[in-house]
Amino acid sequence: MIKSFQEIGKLQLEGLSDSEKRKKFLETQTILPNEPKSDNDDADKYREIIINLDLDNDEIEIKSGDELYPENREQFFGFELLGNNSKKIYFTGNNLHYHLLTVPQILEYIDDKFKENEYNKFCIFLEEVKDNFYNTKGKKSFLRLDKFKDITQNKLIDYIGDKKINYKNMQNILKEYSSKDILGSTRKNFVDELNIFSLKINDQYITETKYSDDYVDIVYFERQGRFFDDSEKMVEKNALCGTCSEKKQVTGKINIPTKFYVTSSPYFFENLNKNNAYKSFGICQECYQEVMVGISKVEQDYFGRLFNRLNYYVIPKNIDENINYERVLELIKDIFADRPKSDEGHLKKIKNISRQANFKMDFLFWRPDQASFIVLDSINDVSYYQIKTIFRKLRELNQDTYGYDSDARNYMLYFNDLYWLLFPNKNSHKNPDSKLYRKEMLNIFDSIMNAQDIYYNYLIRKFMIIFNKSYYFNKNNRKELIKHPLKMNLMLSWLSQITNLKGGYNVREGSNFTEIEDEDIRKFFEVHSETYEDNSYRQGLFLLGVLMNQVLKEQQKENKSANILDKLSFDGMPVRRVKKFTKDITEILNIYDKYNVNQLLHAQMIDRLQGIENSSLNKDEVVFYILSGLSFGRYLGHKYYNNKKGDEK
Repeated sequence: MIKSFQEIGKLQLEGLSDSEKRKKFLETQTILPNEPKSDNDDADKYREIIINLDLDNDEIEIKSGDELYPENREQFFGFELLGNNSKKIYFTGNNLHYHLLTVPQILEYIDDKFKENEYNKFCIFLEEVKDNFYNTKGKKSFLRLDKFKDITQNKLIDYIGDKKINYKNMQNILKEYSSKDILGSTRKNFVDELNIFSLKINDQYITETKYSDDYVDIVYFERQGRFFDDSEKMVEKNALCGTCSEKKQVTGKINIPTKFYVTSSPYFFENLNKNNAYKSFGICQECYQEVMVGISKVEQDYFGRLFNRLNYYVIPKNIDENINYERVLELIKDIFADRPKSDEGHLKKIKNISRQANFKMDFLFWRPDQASFIVLDSINDVSYYQIKTIFRKLRELNQDTYGYDSDARNYMLYFNDLYWLLFPNKNSHKNPDSKLYRKEMLNIFDSIMNAQDIYYNYLIRKFMIIFNKSYYFNKNNRKELIKHPLKMNLMLSWLSQITNLKGGYNVREGSNFTEIEDEDIRKFFEVHSETYEDNSYRQGLFLLGVLMNQVLKEQQKENKSANILDKLSFDGMPVRRVKKFTKDITEILNIYDKYNVNQLLHAQMIDRLQGIENSSLNKDEVVFYILSGLSFGRYLGHKYYNNKKGDEK
């Protein structure tokens, strides 16, 4: 994993001089502005907050700056702290209250970390700023209230009321003033949603002043140089770098925004002994720079959300600079994020990418942890060829099942149906928490990506639980829900082709003496032969469902409150009860005058259900295959209704 980060970073730094590499390194460590979503009602309020210390007029001004767009990242040149106890030395940071401390603390930092007089002129300038605008009498400094512009000062006095003027209270009133009076929000803590806060002097960023080089040097030391300082105990001059495997000056005092809770050599470790950290994992300065640039590139450009819910980074491996791997990764993120409008469109894009693009990638699933991210799981060595195969099989299955019927789109299977069919979602549960099912989701994703085992009975059980919950959770969604069993049939066939579907799926049992004469049903069984071939019981239950749909259609025409689905318990049906259930359905068919017109199909159903009480089917399978037939019947009705409308035109 670390080698992959390094490989990406090395590519970004290739051909640059040492000074250019240093600049590139710092740029990649800067804060990515928190751009609002397009549908955010407060999008116009996402702007930089500026505290301007005006030496010429001897006053402090608060105002808004530029919009928070990624394009402004380099201009802002802001940094997050590397730790909670780090000095607040950055003139642009991700918290407003840091600037109550910035100037006094950067002076302390220079005094502590550098030789006397090393930044003498810069320090004299900073001392002047501190003396003019900061109250440093207490444990924590803060900006002097009497130095704010009159109109601002009056507002701040109103907000603080009779409270004491100190660091904490100044922090709160600045937040409220910036939120309400500068940005126009009704919420006093609105600025908590922003992440760019700048301290300017005479309306200039510190990087626009003559002290820019000094400031950049100090920031570089904090972000990288200090880890390799000779005075640092965890620095060893001639030790093996754990990344490039060369003997160099290495450090064990690493500050990388990733935490890997695993114990294999490609990963970093935590809580190392300070005196021999370099022995467990040491890294040289060149590799550290490349790794950090690589991580920044991944965080910015290779971020995705599986099923639009689970955070991941997709990390390319064995990169060849001659292939457009970034285009491939962008496409893959798009497919895995949410339900695409057309799996065919995605497949065409995948196929059009150069054949040389058959590289591998790792999927790193994570959760945020302050300025770092904690890796929860990883799925490694997924080949681009495998992803291509997965989606080719999916497209072919949809095509074989529905042909080129554009009206069948709602019945087709899409990658993200894995989530909607198998896991709690907004249509089945109130406030579902995807974190509770994260491990299960990732196990299925891993099995698909690496062609591993998936258990058939587990899938059927998961599906029936969600179907049951959804049916009673939202009555208005039942028309959509009845499409799901048919989708699940496609999923079983698809997974049987790309994974090892185990645990009862390949059971062949039962017998029949009659042939299926309905062309649509016969073709469906042929396309999904992995499920239905030589399993008469599954076929019989499917036909029973098709017949039930005939009744359901009549009930819906008459707007009757009675529903034949009420006869079916979604908690499952033991095989011993199938015979009685079949008799009940036959009686209902007669009541609705649907028996005679479906007599042949009924006979084929009865033929296939003989002896089902001795079958290996579990109670969930029985109900699932009945629902599958009912769902297929709905699809046929939809298909022929649209065909009839087309003929009339």
